[in-house]
Amino acid sequence: MMVRKQEQAKNTSKHAPGKLNQLVEWKKRPFLDKMIDNGIPAMELVAWCNDNGFPISLPTMNSYKKRRNEAITNGITMELLQSKLHEESMERKIDGMKKAYTKAHQQRKEKRAQTKAEINQELADQESPKRIRHDLELLDEVIQKGFDTLSKMDVISPVIAIKAMEMKHKLTNGSTGGYTHYGLEEIKLREAGREQAITAAILQFVPVEQHDAVIQRMETVTRDYYESIGLGEAYAQQVAREAIEDHE
Repeated sequence: MMVRKQEQAKNTSKHAPGKLNQLVEWKKRPFLDKMIDNGIPAMELVAWCNDNGFPISLPTMNSYKKRRNEAITNGITMELLQSKLHEESMERKIDGMKKAYTKAHQQRKEKRAQTKAEINQELADQESPKRIRHDLELLDEVIQKGFDTLSKMDVISPVIAIKAMEMKHKLTNGSTGGYTHYGLEEIKLREAGREQAITAAILQFVPVEQHDAVIQRMETVTRDYYESIGLGEAYAQQVAREAIEDHE
């Protein structure tokens, strides 16, 4: 019972000024005033009011006792003090309206700032070098993302590995002979070292004016050899890449 009364009193504490006005007009207020004059504790006063159909909180009761003492000290009645309570209530309402207006104004200001920032960001994105200039850039980006994702994978199923080999065979038309890019690079390095050693040895027995012809002949023989083992196209591609690298 006491908990329910306290909850009711708590709910009424938010409207203390209006509640005080109601208390001043309450027909049983004279009995309450007499109990106050007799020194009855505020908690008992609150319980008495609640039991008599006037729910009130302890803070509101203390406020009433304070206002009543002010009225007695200043020689005025509670009815005259009621107008003062009404004025204070209006002031609080006006203050609340001002705060609400200020908050709404601040929200509108923040919204405008956010919209302006979004527009500026959109304009900046339009001038960003990341914007696509050609359809192939999108394809390049997809391929790069795919490589980045693949490089982070620790395990790949055998089925996917076999499909990758089949796809490579289709794209290269089997020109690599099953060699990987790493394998072809190893062949290149070894053959380059071997060719340099052989060339240096042969040129020792060839007149200087015939060096170019000998080197050209060795290049032709090398190309014929790779074509005979099915790596002619791969060798041609490697020579083309070397020419580009030398040009750069």
